[in-house]
Amino acid sequence: MQYLHQSTYGHAGGFHTAKPIMAMDHGHIYDMKGGRPDLSKPLYRVENNKAYATAFHPGGESPHAVFEIKGDKVHTTEYHPAHNPSSHVFEIHPGI
Repeated sequence: MQYLHQSTYGHAGGFHTAKPIMAMDHGHIYDMKGGRPDLSKPLYRVENNKAYATAFHPGGESPHAVFEIKGDKVHTTEYHPAHNPSSHVFEIHPGI
């Protein structure tokens, strides 16, 4: 299990204190509910380092990738409603 954190929060020097906003495991990305991943409803499916909305996503299933995974970062694509290539990035942190 890996966790996705906002990349634009925390303290100087990169020390982050916020909770993860999503979890990634076995080719899916899940929302966090009560501090734990909601494994019953994957919001996104991951194929070839791209994430596509599933039927469980509030906006419904999409044939266009809304996220792209590059190394330890997850970037929005042009198909994401809040796409901002310079600031809308998530960091991938390993689970404990």
